[in-house]
Amino acid sequence: MAALIYLLALLLGLAAALCAGAASGLRIGREALGAELAAYMGGLYGVLSGTAAVVFGLIVLMIV
Repeated sequence: MAALIYLLALLLGLAAALCAGAASGLRIGREALGAELAAYMGGLYGVLSGTAAVVFGLIVLMIV
């Protein structure tokens, strides 16, 4: 049961990182890059940084 909860937390964390990155990219780079490219780049960097944060957070929770 705990493994299912950790898997669900990982998937939801990655989805949240993707959405937050895309929203941030739109807000910051819409005028300079265009809306579509800014959303793609924000989503990419959101997932890259969010993955490390989510995995690190889950490891800490497993230890504690």
